Amino acid sequence: MTTTLKNNAYHILGLDTSANERGILKRSKEIINRLKADDNPSYDIDLWLFEDFRTEDIVKDALQRLQAPKKRIKEYFFWFQIADSIDEQVLGLFKIKDYLNAIRTWENASSVQGTKAFFYKKNLAILYCLVLSAEDNKDYLRSSLMAWKELIDSDKFWSSFSKVYKLHDEQTASEEIIADFKAHVVEYLSDIYTELHHIHKNSDYINEFQKTFSAKGEKIAKSILAPAYQAINQAVEGLEKMEVSKDGSFDKSEADTIKQLVATVQRELNKLIDLGLYDDSQTKIMRDRSANALRSIVLDLHNNLSELDKSQGLLEVAIKLAGTESLKNKLQSELEQIQKNITDDAENSLAVDVPGTFGGGTVLFKNSYLEYNNKRIFYKDASSISYHAQSQSINFIPISQSFSFMVVSPTETISFSFGTTLHIGKKAKQEVWGKLIELSEGLIEPHIIKRMVDQIFDRGEPVTIGGVQFSKQGYSRTKTKLFGKGEKETVYWTDTIYIPKFDSGMVVLWKEKDGSGQQFATVAMSTPNAVVMPALVQACINRA
Repeated sequence: MTTTLKNNAYHILGLDTSANERGILKRSKEIINRLKADDNPSYDIDLWLFEDFRTEDIVKDALQRLQAPKKRIKEYFFWFQIADSIDEQVLGLFKIKDYLNAIRTWENASSVQGTKAFFYKKNLAILYCLVLSAEDNKDYLRSSLMAWKELIDSDKFWSSFSKVYKLHDEQTASEEIIADFKAHVVEYLSDIYTELHHIHKNSDYINEFQKTFSAKGEKIAKSILAPAYQAINQAVEGLEKMEVSKDGSFDKSEADTIKQLVATVQRELNKLIDLGLYDDSQTKIMRDRSANALRSIVLDLHNNLSELDKSQGLLEVAIKLAGTESLKNKLQSELEQIQKNITDDAENSLAVDVPGTFGGGTVLFKNSYLEYNNKRIFYKDASSISYHAQSQSINFIPISQSFSFMVVSPTETISFSFGTTLHIGKKAKQEVWGKLIELSEGLIEPHIIKRMVDQIFDRGEPVTIGGVQFSKQGYSRTKTKLFGKGEKETVYWTDTIYIPKFDSGMVVLWKEKDGSGQQFATVAMSTPNAVVMPALVQACINRA
């Protein structure tokens, strides 16, 4: 049963709202004395809906509420006024539990014009709510809300109510108290329909109330919004803590976590949609926070991992969650940019089909990363690159050629190889090989070289490739001796420098001697980063 009406102070004392101060005191003492004697009294205005609702403590509380001016007006407003023969007739119908005819009687009386009709309608609206406590009736629900809406929106009703209330409460009634109650009456009414919602587990009570009044009371805030917001907050905090790019990849575990947290947010918001509270101002704030949490993940995925498709999907969800138009517009603009980036990425990407002699597959070179066999390395994260070709001959006659390619990052390795036998498909495979080297030189190697140059000249830390050390001064190696300690030999950046060259699977470095280049060191092309040494030397010369 709706406790707001069941525990109405006038109802507890078995009185209608016409009771004066003296009558209220007398009745409260009477009930307390009878309860002490184990005699639970009943009165004409008692409703059939409630049994054993009076206790000594409840009666004392009712008396206190009627003695407090701001509380008394609320009790007065939400109870029956028995003022004439029509009201007395309804009171008689209460006794025989004939609520259908009671409703019909007040419906007919309230349909005519005049001041009395307002109070018949208020009595009727209260009766609707009481009957709804026991019976889930959509017609009564809508009729009750229409009645309340008509009354609360009527200046004539409030003028009449003010006059009548002052007559019944001459000592404490004031315009200030009446005005304050009027300002909060919809919130009080909201509590009644929230209670009906909990009784019947039916969202219509709150939804229809929101459609009619667009207001919420304390009980909605505490019993419905607070738990929903708490669950949303916890989920959003989980989203806000996520750092999907920290480990360099977006894995299934992270995707599942996001999915679960978003599902929690959506589940709670769906409840609020059913209750008509989705566009509540507080709910909009929560929706915006949820959308912004997803947006942060989107930016991380997009900017740091180039997960464009996943970024698009999550941003579309964020747009649906967003509560304010300003945020929706901002997210929509970002979505359009991501969609453009996806289009550009597709247009600018290159797919290189690797022959299948020793593996096979397709290497995708995107704007910011390469991908092979579900492995992805961002160009900026590549720590080493190596590739080389090797031929095999019999009696100086070439019979086969193999090609190997490897890119390494701190978290991933992409490698593959392919080859030719008896020159079958040799030209096509060499074209593939040439394309791979071209893409490596244009997309991968510049990042590695820049990192090395920064390490050498900005941090003063040498870089070693295949026994050759590059420093601020130049590049050096230690000459081995059969006996004794090896000697360090250096080519300085201030010397005449010859750019390294590739020769038969080796990288050859030079030093100047007598006006020409003399071999200084050789490093196999299969050595990590050996292939970048020509460009590295040139970059060091430029920097030095």
